[in-house]
Amino acid sequence: MTIAIFAGHGGSDFGAVANGVYEKDINLALSNEVTRILRQRGYTVINNRTTDVNRNINADVALANRSNVDAVVEIHMNSNLGNPGTGTEAYFSIRGGRDRDLAAALVYAIAALGFANRGIKTRTNAAGQDYFGIIRDTYAPAVLVEVAFINNPNDMAMLNIGRVSQAIANAVMQVFPLAGVPPVPPATGDPVVRQIQATLNQRYGANLGVDGIFGRLTKVAMVRGLQTELNRQFGRNLVVDGVFGPATRAAAVSVRPGAQGNITYLIQAALYTRGYTSVIPDGVFGPGTETAVRAFQRDQGLAADGIVGPNTQDRLFR
Repeated sequence: MTIAIFAGHGGSDFGAVANGVYEKDINLALSNEVTRILRQRGYTVINNRTTDVNRNINADVALANRSNVDAVVEIHMNSNLGNPGTGTEAYFSIRGGRDRDLAAALVYAIAALGFANRGIKTRTNAAGQDYFGIIRDTYAPAVLVEVAFINNPNDMAMLNIGRVSQAIANAVMQVFPLAGVPPVPPATGDPVVRQIQATLNQRYGANLGVDGIFGRLTKVAMVRGLQTELNRQFGRNLVVDGVFGPATRAAAVSVRPGAQGNITYLIQAALYTRGYTSVIPDGVFGPGTETAVRAFQRDQGLAADGIVGPNTQDRLFR
């Protein structure tokens, strides 16, 4: 699996500038760290630059096409006039495809760090083509990600190169997995796991320690929550024992993109704790959740249809 990680701007092209900070430098730092993480995980990674030198879009496209890459991620920082914008967004091709999945995974993974989610987008030029050359002319799925606003002090205060780089790498690994390489589970003390534990306590009286450590008790509490919801919403009369056995599997309902509510939340929580950390539990089955579901299904050898039916739930909750 070969991934192109490209740093926007460089050399005499500073990109956006705010408070003495150059976009080109942040892009490079992120690109180099994402590259290090992906190579450590077993990927082949190519770069358009690894130092502060000029880059050329046409040369980058040619490099990606010549290298027959599986995907391209070009890293940028955002900026605007007037009151600073905030958050992360990503652009993918009007042609659609796995670049859309990658864009969604990137945005959701970075937003999980506290950045506002500005969504995934397309942009066209006057000829109705993809606006960005790296997206328009690269053969492989290509995404341009705007990590955060360089002119927003709050965004910059949250911008930790290591954490953002790991989020970007996780998103790539989710959508373009290596055979036999499992996703990276959340670290000890993970804030999203804490939020999941607190929610399980509030909704289902789980009495978990809110420590950010995903272990057996948290997993049991998620299954108990699922059983409780199946009883409440569908009258399944399940024993709420925290065991996803044959009875719970038979009682499961299929959950599709667009769904909202507590069962969707529990599915998202299960995905996150299994290492599909581009999805943040919020009870809304949006594009990021669908991307994570499809990735999980592919990894499990299931039909990657994005629908969380009994087979997918069986793999998630057992």
